[in-house]
Amino acid sequence: MVDLFAAKHFLIVDDFADMRAALKRILNSLGAVHIDQARHGSEAIAKMQTRPYDVVLCDYNLGPGKDGQQVLEEARVRQLLKVDSIFIMITAENSREMVMGAVEYAPDSYLSKPFTKELLQTRLIKLFERKANLRKVNQALLAKDPVAAIRELDTLIAAHPPNLGELLKLKSEICIDANRLDEAQGALEQVLAMREMPWARLGLGKIQFKRKQFTQAAETFRQLIEQERNFVAAYDWLAKTQMAQRQYAEAEETLKLAARLSPRNIQRQGLLGETALANHHPETAEAAYEHAVAMAKHSVFNHPVLFAGLAKSKAAAGKPNEALKVVEQIPKAFPDHPESRLYQAAATAIIKNRLGDQTGAQAALAEAEHALANLNETAHASKHALEMARTYAELGQEDKAARLLRQAIANNHDDEEILTQIVHLCQESRLNYDAESAIREVQGDVVRTNNEGVRLIKQGEFEAAIRLLTQAAEEMPGNKTINLNAAKALLMYMEHRGVVSDLLDQVRRYIDRVQTLAPEDWRLGEVNQRLRKLTQTQTDG
Repeated sequence: MVDLFAAKHFLIVDDFADMRAALKRILNSLGAVHIDQARHGSEAIAKMQTRPYDVVLCDYNLGPGKDGQQVLEEARVRQLLKVDSIFIMITAENSREMVMGAVEYAPDSYLSKPFTKELLQTRLIKLFERKANLRKVNQALLAKDPVAAIRELDTLIAAHPPNLGELLKLKSEICIDANRLDEAQGALEQVLAMREMPWARLGLGKIQFKRKQFTQAAETFRQLIEQERNFVAAYDWLAKTQMAQRQYAEAEETLKLAARLSPRNIQRQGLLGETALANHHPETAEAAYEHAVAMAKHSVFNHPVLFAGLAKSKAAAGKPNEALKVVEQIPKAFPDHPESRLYQAAATAIIKNRLGDQTGAQAALAEAEHALANLNETAHASKHALEMARTYAELGQEDKAARLLRQAIANNHDDEEILTQIVHLCQESRLNYDAESAIREVQGDVVRTNNEGVRLIKQGEFEAAIRLLTQAAEEMPGNKTINLNAAKALLMYMEHRGVVSDLLDQVRRYIDRVQTLAPEDWRLGEVNQRLRKLTQTQTDG
């Protein structure tokens, strides 16, 4: 047992020195030798950036700054924890709001103060067993190689170990993210054959959603809610499904229920605000955005869009002066944020327009256009386009709004969430643009182009595939599928005909686009692997 603890790296996060010292003594007595400490949340994040910890013991209340939930949120979002890392939340507080908030980001366990050495030891040993043998899986995940990760998991699963449920859960999550839906379904059904587990049932609902079986998905999520009233993730997915079914009022009500159950989730409060504002319910939107802004100061989810949403909801509620004060806070709250200028200017244009100040509105609109042009390709490019389209629609510039929306559809032809937002935007702003028809038309064009490119690649007609896909990639710089297939066509051409430095640069440009837009896209792993092999061959030659 001593060897088990000696091999692990621990991080203790607590704002009280006495508590940190007490925890360190306990860990030392169990055999731990690699123990770091952090006095507050920001220091904990900084330490996690420099070292992958095996165990993080984090107090919930950390004084001024980030609390334990925000540390866990940021660690998950920024992937500072390995799949075999253990995060234990320690708390003297057991309020419903705290527990519901923290559990959404799934700490591996809770410890309530005071606790004994024996309890901590027992808890850790159980968690070590649950997370055992995941090192190779973690390496594959870091390399964005889902096939290798699944292969490693299948080897572990075949031995029917004590942590079988944990392995099947991880496999299903990886398969869903990598769009290997049949394999994900098989893993989840294996779990449900052993025992009814809400997370497994939720996974089946996610698969139905990804297959666009929205009626079945909604029924799955509703049944889950009936059985598990506090299972907040089921509400979120039901709301997402209702949005996809264009049931916007129902989605707002579902989000309200979820926000009441777990009010500390900033993203959900922001989505409720956005949905309510689009549904012309400014009071609900204002309350949700107020809550989000108040909680977000020390959160990884703090963003200018929350302030802009609050400002727009106040303007819609007939409080333009309060709205302008909120807008003025954006550059102060986000002095170095690249998107703050866009959201401040777009919100100002809408507020000034509602005040009848056309000169001020047009000046703010010009500022927003300039800010958007300077942002270029970012992970939130589609969100920026929708924000600008909404502003154009508000100011009566329908042609500009329509052009932006068509480009957004082309760049996100297979992203149900973005497409749903586009349709909702057209309805809420009463924009004279048939988004549903445009989506069908653009999707058909993109799918035909992509399928033809793939066909040409399979037939070895690489020059023709390159011409088709690179032209499409230039026309749709935000379309991840098109850019990845263009990169793949160029790589396969060079694999057969030899390396060309200009073409390598082109491949890197397409990969960089996708890396910027969707750094977690699993398909990047395969393309990057091909690029590495090709450049290695060139170096060896």
